Amino acid sequence: MQYQQFVSRLFVYLKPHVGKLIFTSVMMMLATALESAIPEISGQIVDELFASERSESSALLYAFALFGVIVLSSIFALTSTAASSWVSNKVIMDLRETMFAKLLKLPKSYFDQHPTGKTLSKLTFDVEQIAAAASTIWLDFIKSSMTVIILISYLLYKNWQLSLSLIILLPLVYLAVKLSSNRMRSASTQVQKSMGSMTHLLDENISGSSLVKIYHAQNQESSKFNNLIKNIRQQRFKVDMTGAFNTGFVNILIGLSLGSVVYFSSTSLQMTAGEFLSFFTAMGMLIKPAKSLVNINKPLQTAMAAGESVFGLIDEQEEQNQGLKILSNAKGGIQFNDVSFSYQGGKTVLNKISLDITPGETIALVGSTGSGKTTIIQLITRFYSPTQGSITIDGVDISEFDIDSLRSQISFVDQNVRLFNDTVKGNIALGQTETMSDEKIKQAASASNASQFIEQMEKGFNSEIGEDGAKLSGGQRQRLAIARAIAKDSPILILDEATSALDSATEKQVQAAIDEMQKDRTTIIIAHRLSTIQKADRIVVLRQGNIIELGSHQELLDQKGEYASLYNHQFKN
Repeated sequence: MQYQQFVSRLFVYLKPHVGKLIFTSVMMMLATALESAIPEISGQIVDELFASERSESSALLYAFALFGVIVLSSIFALTSTAASSWVSNKVIMDLRETMFAKLLKLPKSYFDQHPTGKTLSKLTFDVEQIAAAASTIWLDFIKSSMTVIILISYLLYKNWQLSLSLIILLPLVYLAVKLSSNRMRSASTQVQKSMGSMTHLLDENISGSSLVKIYHAQNQESSKFNNLIKNIRQQRFKVDMTGAFNTGFVNILIGLSLGSVVYFSSTSLQMTAGEFLSFFTAMGMLIKPAKSLVNINKPLQTAMAAGESVFGLIDEQEEQNQGLKILSNAKGGIQFNDVSFSYQGGKTVLNKISLDITPGETIALVGSTGSGKTTIIQLITRFYSPTQGSITIDGVDISEFDIDSLRSQISFVDQNVRLFNDTVKGNIALGQTETMSDEKIKQAASASNASQFIEQMEKGFNSEIGEDGAKLSGGQRQRLAIARAIAKDSPILILDEATSALDSATEKQVQAAIDEMQKDRTTIIIAHRLSTIQKADRIVVLRQGNIIELGSHQELLDQKGEYASLYNHQFKN
Protein backbone atom coordinates (compact mmCIF):
# COMPACT_ATOMS: atom_id res chain seq x y z
CA MET A 1 0.00 0.00 0.00
CA GLN A 2 1.44 3.36 -1.06
CA TYR A 3 1.53 6.32 1.33
CA GLN A 4 -1.02 8.36 -0.64
CA GLN A 5 -3.41 5.42 -0.81
CA PHE A 6 -3.03 4.79 2.92
CA VAL A 7 -3.77 8.42 3.78
CA SER A 8 -6.81 8.58 1.49
CA ARG A 9 -8.27 5.37 2.98
CA LEU A 10 -7.64 6.50 6.54
CA PHE A 11 -9.05 9.97 5.85
CA VAL A 12 -12.49 8.40 5.27
CA TYR A 13 -12.56 7.60 9.00
CA LEU A 14 -10.91 10.87 10.03
CA LYS A 15 -13.17 13.13 7.94
CA PRO A 16 -16.03 13.30 10.51
CA HIS A 17 -13.48 14.49 13.09
CA VAL A 18 -11.65 17.11 11.02
CA GLY A 19 -12.82 19.85 13.40
CA LYS A 20 -11.37 18.04 16.40
CA LEU A 21 -8.15 17.34 14.51
CA ILE A 22 -7.79 21.03 13.65
CA PHE A 23 -8.48 21.93 17.29
CA THR A 24 -5.92 19.33 18.40
CA SER A 25 -3.35 20.70 15.98
CA VAL A 26 -3.92 24.31 17.07
CA MET A 27 -3.58 23.37 20.74
CA MET A 28 -0.33 21.53 20.01
CA MET A 29 0.96 24.45 17.93
CA LEU A 30 0.28 26.85 20.80
CA ALA A 31 1.98 24.51 23.25
CA THR A 32 4.97 24.19 20.91
CA ALA A 33 5.19 27.96 20.33
CA LEU A 34 5.22 28.64 24.07
CA GLU A 35 7.88 25.98 24.69
CA SER A 36 10.00 27.49 21.95
CA ALA A 37 10.05 30.81 23.84
CA ILE A 38 12.02 29.27 26.68
CA PRO A 39 15.51 29.73 25.07
CA GLU A 40 14.96 33.48 24.60
CA ILE A 41 13.62 33.92 28.15
CA SER A 42 16.56 31.90 29.52
CA GLY A 43 19.08 34.05 27.64
CA GLN A 44 17.52 37.31 28.88
CA ILE A 45 17.49 35.96 32.44
CA VAL A 46 21.26 35.31 32.28
CA ASP A 47 22.10 38.69 30.70
CA GLU A 48 19.76 40.85 32.82
CA LEU A 49 19.79 39.06 36.16
CA PHE A 50 23.25 37.52 36.39
CA ALA A 51 25.51 39.56 34.08
CA SER A 52 24.35 43.02 35.25
CA GLU A 53 22.89 44.75 38.28
CA ARG A 54 20.27 42.49 39.79
CA SER A 55 16.68 43.72 40.33
CA GLU A 56 14.09 41.94 42.48
CA SER A 57 11.20 43.22 40.36
CA SER A 58 12.89 41.98 37.18
CA ALA A 59 13.61 38.63 38.81
CA LEU A 60 9.95 38.32 39.83
CA LEU A 61 8.79 39.28 36.33
CA TYR A 62 11.03 36.69 34.63
CA ALA A 63 10.07 34.04 37.19
CA PHE A 64 6.36 34.56 36.51
CA ALA A 65 6.98 34.70 32.75
CA LEU A 66 8.88 31.38 32.78
CA PHE A 67 6.30 29.77 35.07
CA GLY A 68 3.40 31.07 32.96
CA VAL A 69 4.92 29.81 29.70
CA ILE A 70 5.41 26.32 31.17
CA VAL A 71 1.90 26.16 32.71
CA LEU A 72 0.11 27.37 29.57
CA SER A 73 2.18 25.08 27.37
CA SER A 74 1.28 22.09 29.59
CA ILE A 75 -2.44 22.97 29.50
CA PHE A 76 -2.45 23.26 25.71
CA ALA A 77 -0.50 20.01 25.35
CA LEU A 78 -2.87 18.18 27.72
CA THR A 79 -5.92 19.46 25.85
CA SER A 80 -4.38 18.42 22.54
CA THR A 81 -3.54 14.93 23.83
CA ALA A 82 -7.06 14.42 25.22
CA ALA A 83 -8.71 15.45 21.95
CA SER A 84 -6.30 13.30 19.97
CA SER A 85 -6.96 10.27 22.17
CA TRP A 86 -10.70 10.72 21.68
CA VAL A 87 -10.30 10.78 17.88
CA SER A 88 -7.91 7.83 17.90
CA ASN A 89 -10.21 5.60 19.94
CA LYS A 90 -13.21 6.66 17.85
CA VAL A 91 -11.34 5.68 14.68
CA ILE A 92 -10.46 2.30 16.24
CA MET A 93 -14.11 1.78 17.15
CA ASP A 94 -15.33 2.78 13.68
CA LEU A 95 -12.79 0.54 11.95
CA ARG A 96 -13.70 -2.42 14.13
CA GLU A 97 -17.41 -1.84 13.52
CA THR A 98 -16.75 -1.75 9.76
CA MET A 99 -14.55 -4.86 9.91
CA PHE A 100 -17.02 -6.84 12.04
CA ALA A 101 -19.91 -5.84 9.79
CA LYS A 102 -17.82 -7.01 6.83
CA LEU A 103 -17.08 -10.33 8.56
CA LEU A 104 -20.80 -10.96 8.93
CA LYS A 105 -21.28 -10.39 5.20
CA LEU A 106 -18.35 -12.44 3.92
CA PRO A 107 -19.04 -15.72 2.11
CA LYS A 108 -18.26 -19.02 3.78
CA SER A 109 -15.44 -19.54 1.30
CA TYR A 110 -13.52 -16.69 2.97
CA PHE A 111 -13.53 -18.45 6.35
CA ASP A 112 -12.63 -21.75 4.69
CA GLN A 113 -9.53 -20.13 3.22
CA HIS A 114 -8.42 -17.80 6.04
CA PRO A 115 -7.34 -19.08 9.49
CA THR A 116 -9.41 -17.71 12.37
CA GLY A 117 -6.38 -16.43 14.28
CA LYS A 118 -5.15 -14.30 11.39
CA THR A 119 -8.58 -12.75 11.00
CA LEU A 120 -8.75 -12.04 14.73
CA SER A 121 -5.32 -10.41 14.57
CA LYS A 122 -6.62 -7.92 12.01
CA LEU A 123 -9.35 -6.75 14.40
CA THR A 124 -7.15 -6.66 17.48
CA PHE A 125 -3.50 -5.96 16.67
CA ASP A 126 -3.48 -4.45 13.17
CA VAL A 127 -6.24 -1.90 13.74
CA GLU A 128 -4.39 -0.53 16.77
CA GLN A 129 -1.35 0.17 14.59
CA ILE A 130 -3.48 2.13 12.14
CA ALA A 131 -5.00 4.20 14.94
CA ALA A 132 -1.50 5.37 15.87
CA ALA A 133 -1.36 7.12 12.50
CA ALA A 134 -4.67 8.84 13.31
CA SER A 135 -3.42 10.41 16.52
CA THR A 136 0.02 9.75 17.96
CA ILE A 137 1.97 10.00 14.70
CA TRP A 138 0.01 13.06 13.62
CA LEU A 139 0.55 14.84 16.94
CA ASP A 140 4.23 13.96 17.02
CA PHE A 141 4.58 15.26 13.49
CA ILE A 142 2.78 18.54 14.31
CA LYS A 143 4.73 19.10 17.51
CA SER A 144 8.10 18.10 16.11
CA SER A 145 7.81 19.94 12.80
CA MET A 146 6.47 23.09 14.49
CA THR A 147 9.28 23.00 17.04
CA VAL A 148 11.90 22.52 14.33
CA ILE A 149 10.48 25.36 12.21
CA ILE A 150 10.18 27.82 15.12
CA LEU A 151 13.58 27.02 16.61
CA ILE A 152 15.38 27.11 13.26
CA SER A 153 13.72 30.48 12.55
CA TYR A 154 14.84 31.65 15.98
CA LEU A 155 18.40 30.45 15.36
CA LEU A 156 18.47 32.25 12.01
CA TYR A 157 17.28 35.38 13.77
CA LYS A 158 19.96 35.10 16.44
CA ASN A 159 22.84 34.31 14.05
CA TRP A 160 22.04 33.45 10.47
CA GLN A 161 25.62 32.64 9.40
CA LEU A 162 26.08 29.97 12.07
CA SER A 163 22.55 28.65 11.55
CA LEU A 164 22.95 28.25 7.78
CA SER A 165 26.09 26.21 8.28
CA LEU A 166 24.07 23.83 10.48
CA ILE A 167 21.03 23.61 8.16
CA ILE A 168 23.31 22.21 5.41
CA LEU A 169 23.33 18.95 7.39
CA LEU A 170 19.53 18.44 6.98
CA PRO A 171 19.73 16.73 3.53
CA LEU A 172 21.88 14.03 5.13
CA VAL A 173 19.09 13.36 7.64
CA TYR A 174 16.52 13.12 4.83
CA LEU A 175 18.75 10.67 2.94
CA ALA A 176 19.03 8.38 5.98
CA VAL A 177 15.25 8.33 6.41
CA LYS A 178 14.66 7.64 2.73
CA LEU A 179 17.04 4.68 2.67
CA SER A 180 15.48 3.07 5.74
CA SER A 181 11.80 3.35 4.70
CA ASN A 182 11.60 0.28 2.43
CA ARG A 183 13.47 -1.91 4.92
CA MET A 184 11.13 -0.82 7.73
CA ARG A 185 7.98 -1.40 5.71
CA SER A 186 9.07 -4.88 4.59
CA ALA A 187 9.93 -5.95 8.15
CA SER A 188 6.72 -4.42 9.53
CA THR A 189 4.62 -6.34 6.99
CA GLN A 190 6.30 -9.59 8.07
CA VAL A 191 5.55 -8.75 11.71
CA GLN A 192 1.85 -8.25 10.87
CA LYS A 193 1.67 -11.64 9.12
CA SER A 194 3.54 -13.43 11.89
CA MET A 195 1.30 -11.88 14.55
CA GLY A 196 -1.72 -13.25 12.68
CA SER A 197 -0.15 -16.71 12.56
CA MET A 198 0.64 -16.53 16.27
CA THR A 199 -2.93 -15.55 17.14
CA HIS A 200 -4.20 -18.47 15.05
CA LEU A 201 -1.83 -20.90 16.77
CA LEU A 202 -2.89 -19.62 20.21
CA ASP A 203 -6.56 -19.98 19.26
CA GLU A 204 -5.98 -23.58 18.14
CA ASN A 205 -4.10 -24.54 21.30
CA ILE A 206 -6.49 -22.84 23.72
CA SER A 207 -9.61 -24.35 22.13
CA GLY A 208 -7.90 -27.71 21.61
CA SER A 209 -5.94 -27.87 24.88
CA SER A 210 -7.40 -31.26 25.86
CA LEU A 211 -6.49 -32.75 22.48
CA VAL A 212 -2.92 -31.42 22.73
CA LYS A 213 -2.49 -33.03 26.14
CA ILE A 214 -4.07 -36.38 25.32
CA TYR A 215 -1.83 -36.76 22.26
CA HIS A 216 1.28 -35.40 24.07
CA ALA A 217 1.65 -32.72 21.40
CA GLN A 218 3.02 -30.08 23.79
CA ASN A 219 6.55 -30.25 22.38
CA GLN A 220 5.30 -30.11 18.79
CA GLU A 221 3.08 -27.08 19.45
CA SER A 222 5.77 -25.39 21.56
CA SER A 223 8.23 -25.80 18.69
CA LYS A 224 5.77 -24.19 16.24
CA PHE A 225 5.09 -21.34 18.66
CA ASN A 226 8.78 -20.77 19.39
CA ASN A 227 9.59 -20.62 15.68
CA LEU A 228 6.86 -18.03 15.19
CA ILE A 229 7.94 -15.77 18.04
CA LYS A 230 11.55 -16.14 16.92
CA ASN A 231 10.54 -14.85 13.49
CA ILE A 232 8.62 -11.97 15.09
CA ARG A 233 11.66 -11.12 17.23
CA GLN A 234 13.96 -11.12 14.18
CA GLN A 235 11.66 -8.89 12.13
CA ARG A 236 11.11 -6.47 14.98
CA PHE A 237 14.87 -6.41 15.57
CA LYS A 238 15.31 -5.32 11.94
CA VAL A 239 12.78 -2.52 12.45
CA ASP A 240 14.37 -1.42 15.73
CA MET A 241 17.93 -1.52 14.37
CA THR A 242 16.95 0.49 11.31
CA GLY A 243 15.37 3.07 13.61
CA ALA A 244 18.41 2.97 15.90
CA PHE A 245 20.72 3.57 12.93
CA ASN A 246 18.72 6.65 11.97
CA THR A 247 18.78 7.93 15.53
CA GLY A 248 22.52 7.30 15.87
CA PHE A 249 23.24 9.07 12.59
CA VAL A 250 21.17 12.07 13.68
CA ASN A 251 22.94 12.12 17.06
CA ILE A 252 26.32 12.30 15.32
CA LEU A 253 25.13 15.24 13.22
CA ILE A 254 23.70 16.93 16.32
CA GLY A 255 26.99 16.40 18.18
CA LEU A 256 28.88 17.97 15.28
CA SER A 257 26.48 20.92 15.34
CA LEU A 258 26.69 21.49 19.09
CA GLY A 259 30.47 21.27 19.05
CA SER A 260 30.63 23.81 16.23
CA VAL A 261 28.37 26.21 18.13
CA VAL A 262 30.53 26.01 21.25
CA TYR A 263 33.70 26.73 19.26
CA PHE A 264 32.50 29.54 17.01
CA SER A 265 30.30 31.31 19.57
CA SER A 266 33.20 31.61 22.00
CA THR A 267 35.84 32.63 19.44
CA SER A 268 35.03 34.52 16.24
CA LEU A 269 31.40 35.42 17.11
CA GLN A 270 32.12 36.70 20.65
CA MET A 271 28.59 35.98 21.97
CA THR A 272 27.52 37.14 25.40
CA ALA A 273 26.67 34.51 28.01
CA GLY A 274 22.95 35.12 27.51
CA GLU A 275 23.20 34.97 23.71
CA PHE A 276 25.20 31.74 23.90
CA LEU A 277 22.71 30.22 26.36
CA SER A 278 19.74 31.17 24.14
CA PHE A 279 21.37 29.78 21.00
CA PHE A 280 22.69 26.64 22.69
CA THR A 281 19.37 25.95 24.48
CA ALA A 282 17.46 26.34 21.22
CA MET A 283 19.80 23.88 19.56
CA GLY A 284 19.43 21.49 22.49
CA MET A 285 15.66 21.72 22.19
CA LEU A 286 15.98 20.81 18.52
CA ILE A 287 17.45 17.41 19.36
CA LYS A 288 14.25 15.69 20.54
CA PRO A 289 11.93 16.92 17.74
CA ALA A 290 14.62 16.20 15.13
CA LYS A 291 14.88 12.64 16.43
CA SER A 292 11.08 12.36 16.49
CA LEU A 293 10.82 13.42 12.86
CA VAL A 294 13.37 10.76 11.93
CA ASN A 295 11.83 8.05 14.15
CA ILE A 296 8.28 8.86 13.06
CA ASN A 297 9.03 6.79 9.99
CA LYS A 298 9.06 3.60 12.07
CA PRO A 299 5.45 3.73 13.40
CA LEU A 300 4.30 5.15 10.06
CA GLN A 301 5.65 2.16 8.14
CA THR A 302 4.10 -0.17 10.74
CA ALA A 303 0.76 1.62 10.35
CA MET A 304 0.94 1.35 6.56
CA ALA A 305 1.68 -2.39 6.76
CA ALA A 306 -1.29 -2.78 9.13
CA GLY A 307 -3.41 -0.67 6.77
CA GLU A 308 -2.76 -3.11 3.96
CA SER A 309 -4.06 -5.92 6.20
CA VAL A 310 -7.10 -4.07 7.59
CA PHE A 311 -8.25 -2.40 4.39
CA GLY A 312 -7.64 -5.67 2.57
CA LEU A 313 -10.28 -7.26 4.81
CA ILE A 314 -12.66 -4.32 4.33
CA ASP A 315 -12.26 -4.65 0.54
CA GLU A 316 -13.06 -8.37 0.49
CA GLN A 317 -15.90 -9.40 -1.81
CA GLU A 318 -19.12 -9.76 0.18
CA GLU A 319 -21.48 -12.70 -0.13
CA GLN A 320 -23.55 -12.21 -3.26
CA ASN A 321 -27.20 -11.42 -2.53
CA GLN A 322 -28.74 -10.28 -5.78
CA GLY A 323 -32.04 -12.07 -5.31
CA LEU A 324 -35.10 -9.83 -5.05
CA LYS A 325 -37.84 -12.34 -4.25
CA ILE A 326 -38.83 -12.83 -0.63
CA LEU A 327 -39.38 -16.41 0.46
CA SER A 328 -41.92 -16.77 3.24
CA ASN A 329 -44.11 -19.66 4.37
CA ALA A 330 -42.26 -22.01 2.03
CA LYS A 331 -43.97 -25.31 1.27
CA GLY A 332 -40.57 -26.98 1.18
CA GLY A 333 -40.41 -28.55 -2.26
CA ILE A 334 -36.70 -28.75 -3.22
CA GLN A 335 -35.41 -29.78 -6.62
CA PHE A 336 -31.84 -30.36 -7.84
CA ASN A 337 -31.55 -30.07 -11.61
CA ASP A 338 -28.27 -31.51 -12.99
CA VAL A 339 -26.31 -29.83 -10.21
CA SER A 340 -22.51 -30.01 -10.33
CA PHE A 341 -20.10 -28.36 -7.95
CA SER A 342 -16.37 -28.03 -7.39
CA TYR A 343 -14.48 -25.93 -4.83
CA GLN A 344 -12.41 -23.20 -6.52
CA GLY A 345 -11.74 -25.07 -9.69
CA GLY A 346 -10.71 -28.24 -7.88
CA LYS A 347 -12.01 -31.73 -8.52
CA THR A 348 -15.76 -32.18 -8.92
CA VAL A 349 -17.55 -32.79 -5.60
CA LEU A 350 -21.04 -33.21 -7.09
CA ASN A 351 -21.60 -34.53 -10.60
CA LYS A 352 -24.90 -33.63 -12.29
CA ILE A 353 -27.09 -34.43 -9.30
CA SER A 354 -30.84 -34.49 -9.94
CA LEU A 355 -33.19 -34.96 -7.01
CA ASP A 356 -36.82 -34.00 -6.41
CA ILE A 357 -37.82 -33.57 -2.74
CA THR A 358 -41.55 -33.10 -2.21
CA PRO A 359 -42.95 -30.79 0.52
CA GLY A 360 -42.99 -32.50 3.92
CA GLU A 361 -40.78 -35.38 2.78
CA THR A 362 -37.91 -36.70 4.90
CA ILE A 363 -34.78 -37.41 2.90
CA ALA A 364 -31.62 -39.01 4.33
CA LEU A 365 -28.19 -38.58 2.73
CA VAL A 366 -25.83 -41.53 3.13
CA GLY A 367 -22.30 -42.05 1.90
CA SER A 368 -18.65 -42.19 2.85
CA THR A 369 -16.60 -39.11 3.69
CA GLY A 370 -16.17 -36.93 0.62
CA SER A 371 -19.22 -38.31 -1.16
CA GLY A 372 -20.90 -34.86 -1.27
CA LYS A 373 -23.43 -35.01 1.60
CA THR A 374 -22.32 -31.78 3.30
CA THR A 375 -21.91 -30.02 -0.03
CA ILE A 376 -25.60 -30.61 -0.84
CA ILE A 377 -26.50 -28.83 2.42
CA GLN A 378 -24.08 -25.99 1.65
CA LEU A 379 -25.78 -25.48 -1.71
CA ILE A 380 -29.34 -25.50 -0.32
CA THR A 381 -28.39 -22.82 2.24
CA ARG A 382 -26.51 -20.89 -0.49
CA PHE A 383 -23.21 -20.89 1.36
CA TYR A 384 -21.96 -21.92 -2.06
CA SER A 385 -23.56 -21.76 -5.49
CA PRO A 386 -23.64 -24.56 -8.07
CA THR A 387 -20.99 -24.45 -10.77
CA GLN A 388 -23.57 -26.02 -13.07
CA GLY A 389 -27.31 -26.65 -12.94
CA SER A 390 -29.86 -25.13 -10.59
CA ILE A 391 -31.63 -25.68 -7.28
CA THR A 392 -35.24 -24.61 -6.78
CA ILE A 393 -37.52 -24.25 -3.77
CA ASP A 394 -41.24 -24.37 -4.55
CA GLY A 395 -40.35 -24.10 -8.22
CA VAL A 396 -38.22 -20.94 -7.96
CA ASP A 397 -34.44 -20.91 -8.44
CA ILE A 398 -32.93 -20.16 -5.01
CA SER A 399 -30.58 -17.60 -6.61
CA GLU A 400 -33.66 -15.42 -7.18
CA PHE A 401 -34.48 -15.27 -3.47
CA ASP A 402 -33.15 -12.69 -1.06
CA ILE A 403 -30.58 -14.73 0.83
CA ASP A 404 -31.82 -13.73 4.30
CA SER A 405 -35.40 -14.68 3.49
CA LEU A 406 -34.19 -18.02 2.10
CA ARG A 407 -32.26 -18.87 5.26
CA SER A 408 -35.15 -17.75 7.45
CA GLN A 409 -37.02 -20.79 6.11
CA ILE A 410 -34.30 -23.25 7.17
CA SER A 411 -33.44 -24.65 10.60
CA PHE A 412 -30.16 -26.47 11.06
CA VAL A 413 -28.74 -28.79 13.72
CA ASP A 414 -25.11 -29.80 13.28
CA GLN A 415 -23.32 -32.64 15.02
CA ASN A 416 -20.56 -30.12 15.78
CA VAL A 417 -22.76 -27.94 17.97
CA ARG A 418 -21.89 -24.24 18.10
CA LEU A 419 -23.24 -22.30 21.07
CA PHE A 420 -22.59 -18.69 22.02
CA ASN A 421 -21.28 -17.18 25.25
CA ASP A 422 -24.75 -16.09 26.25
CA THR A 423 -27.66 -17.28 28.36
CA VAL A 424 -29.67 -20.45 27.72
CA LYS A 425 -32.51 -18.21 26.57
CA GLY A 426 -30.23 -16.24 24.22
CA ASN A 427 -29.00 -19.43 22.57
CA ILE A 428 -32.46 -20.93 22.03
CA ALA A 429 -33.87 -17.66 20.68
CA LEU A 430 -30.76 -16.92 18.60
CA GLY A 431 -31.50 -14.07 16.19
CA GLN A 432 -34.96 -13.54 17.73
CA THR A 433 -34.13 -12.62 21.33
CA GLU A 434 -36.23 -9.44 21.14
CA THR A 435 -39.29 -11.02 19.55
CA MET A 436 -39.51 -14.63 20.72
CA SER A 437 -41.79 -15.15 23.73
CA ASP A 438 -40.62 -16.92 26.89
CA GLU A 439 -43.41 -19.42 26.42
CA LYS A 440 -42.16 -20.44 22.98
CA ILE A 441 -38.61 -20.79 24.34
CA LYS A 442 -39.82 -23.05 27.16
CA GLN A 443 -41.89 -25.15 24.76
CA ALA A 444 -38.84 -25.66 22.53
CA ALA A 445 -36.72 -26.65 25.53
CA SER A 446 -39.38 -29.09 26.68
CA ALA A 447 -39.69 -30.64 23.22
CA SER A 448 -35.93 -31.22 23.05
CA ASN A 449 -35.85 -32.74 26.54
CA ALA A 450 -33.71 -29.84 27.80
CA SER A 451 -36.10 -28.41 30.40
CA GLN A 452 -34.94 -30.63 33.24
CA PHE A 453 -31.27 -29.66 33.23
CA ILE A 454 -32.09 -26.00 32.46
CA GLU A 455 -34.37 -25.71 35.50
CA GLN A 456 -31.62 -27.20 37.68
CA MET A 457 -29.24 -24.41 36.69
CA GLU A 458 -28.88 -21.53 39.14
CA LYS A 459 -30.67 -18.92 37.03
CA GLY A 460 -32.66 -21.28 34.83
CA PHE A 461 -33.14 -19.91 31.32
CA ASN A 462 -31.12 -16.82 32.27
CA SER A 463 -28.04 -18.88 33.18
CA GLU A 464 -24.80 -18.12 31.31
CA ILE A 465 -23.44 -21.22 29.56
CA GLY A 466 -19.84 -20.05 28.95
CA GLU A 467 -17.79 -20.02 25.77
CA ASP A 468 -19.32 -22.48 23.29
CA GLY A 469 -21.41 -23.95 26.12
CA ALA A 470 -18.36 -24.89 28.21
CA LYS A 471 -20.52 -25.25 31.34
CA LEU A 472 -22.68 -27.94 29.69
CA SER A 473 -22.14 -31.57 28.82
CA GLY A 474 -22.03 -32.71 25.20
CA GLY A 475 -25.58 -34.05 25.38
CA GLN A 476 -26.88 -30.86 26.99
CA ARG A 477 -25.23 -28.75 24.31
CA GLN A 478 -26.83 -30.82 21.57
CA ARG A 479 -30.27 -30.61 23.17
CA LEU A 480 -29.95 -26.81 23.27
CA ALA A 481 -29.10 -26.82 19.56
CA ILE A 482 -32.19 -28.93 18.86
CA ALA A 483 -34.31 -26.59 21.00
CA ARG A 484 -32.97 -23.69 18.91
CA ALA A 485 -34.10 -25.40 15.70
CA ILE A 486 -37.51 -26.22 17.17
CA ALA A 487 -37.96 -22.61 18.34
CA LYS A 488 -37.15 -21.24 14.89
CA ASP A 489 -40.05 -23.28 13.52
CA SER A 490 -38.89 -23.27 9.87
CA PRO A 491 -40.57 -25.30 7.11
CA ILE A 492 -37.23 -26.82 6.03
CA LEU A 493 -35.21 -28.75 8.60
CA ILE A 494 -31.62 -29.93 8.15
CA LEU A 495 -30.15 -32.42 10.62
CA ASP A 496 -26.52 -33.48 10.60
CA GLU A 497 -26.51 -36.50 12.97
CA ALA A 498 -28.37 -34.37 15.51
CA THR A 499 -28.45 -37.00 18.26
CA SER A 500 -24.83 -38.19 18.03
CA ALA A 501 -23.78 -36.83 21.45
CA LEU A 502 -26.73 -38.26 23.40
CA ASP A 503 -26.91 -41.38 25.52
CA SER A 504 -29.32 -44.10 24.40
CA ALA A 505 -32.14 -43.15 26.81
CA THR A 506 -31.98 -39.45 26.01
CA GLU A 507 -31.55 -40.15 22.30
CA LYS A 508 -34.90 -41.94 22.22
CA GLN A 509 -36.61 -39.01 23.93
CA VAL A 510 -34.99 -36.42 21.67
CA GLN A 511 -35.58 -38.54 18.57
CA ALA A 512 -39.26 -38.61 19.47
CA ALA A 513 -39.19 -34.79 19.65
CA ILE A 514 -37.42 -34.64 16.29
CA ASP A 515 -39.96 -37.02 14.76
CA GLU A 516 -42.72 -34.73 15.99
CA MET A 517 -40.88 -31.67 14.68
CA GLN A 518 -40.51 -33.27 11.24
CA LYS A 519 -44.26 -33.45 10.68
CA ASP A 520 -45.35 -31.16 7.84
CA ARG A 521 -41.71 -30.12 7.32
CA THR A 522 -39.25 -30.99 4.59
CA THR A 523 -36.40 -32.67 6.42
CA ILE A 524 -32.94 -33.48 5.12
CA ILE A 525 -30.80 -35.71 7.34
CA ILE A 526 -27.11 -36.34 6.92
CA ALA A 527 -26.77 -39.82 8.35
CA HIS A 528 -23.71 -41.49 9.78
CA ARG A 529 -25.55 -43.98 11.98
CA LEU A 530 -28.02 -45.75 9.73
CA SER A 531 -30.24 -46.72 12.70
CA THR A 532 -31.43 -43.08 12.88
CA ILE A 533 -32.86 -42.92 9.33
CA GLN A 534 -34.93 -46.07 8.98
CA LYS A 535 -38.12 -43.99 9.11
CA ALA A 536 -36.99 -41.63 6.33
CA ASP A 537 -39.30 -41.52 3.31
CA ARG A 538 -36.33 -41.94 0.99
CA ILE A 539 -32.63 -42.52 1.40
CA VAL A 540 -30.11 -41.09 -1.06
CA VAL A 541 -26.87 -43.05 -1.30
CA LEU A 542 -23.93 -41.02 -2.62
CA ARG A 543 -20.53 -42.05 -3.88
CA GLN A 544 -17.92 -39.57 -5.16
CA GLY A 545 -20.56 -36.96 -5.95
CA ASN A 546 -23.00 -39.26 -7.71
CA ILE A 547 -26.35 -40.67 -6.61
CA ILE A 548 -25.95 -44.44 -6.89
CA GLU A 549 -29.06 -45.59 -5.00
CA LEU A 550 -32.40 -44.04 -4.04
CA GLY A 551 -35.33 -45.55 -2.15
CA SER A 552 -36.79 -46.36 1.25
CA HIS A 553 -34.87 -48.27 3.90
CA GLN A 554 -36.52 -51.58 3.03
CA GLU A 555 -36.29 -51.01 -0.72
CA LEU A 556 -32.56 -50.42 -0.48
CA LEU A 557 -32.04 -53.44 1.71
CA ASP A 558 -33.89 -55.54 -0.85
CA GLN A 559 -31.61 -54.24 -3.61
CA LYS A 560 -28.61 -55.64 -1.71
CA GLY A 561 -26.40 -52.87 -3.00
CA GLU A 562 -24.20 -50.20 -1.39
CA TYR A 563 -26.73 -49.23 1.31
CA ALA A 564 -27.39 -52.83 2.29
CA SER A 565 -23.66 -53.39 2.56
CA LEU A 566 -23.19 -50.33 4.80
CA TYR A 567 -26.17 -51.28 6.94
CA ASN A 568 -25.06 -54.86 7.44
CA HIS A 569 -21.53 -53.73 8.20
CA GLN A 570 -22.69 -51.34 10.95
CA PHE A 571 -25.05 -53.77 12.65
CA LYS A 572 -22.76 -56.76 12.42
CA ASN A 573 -19.93 -54.79 13.96
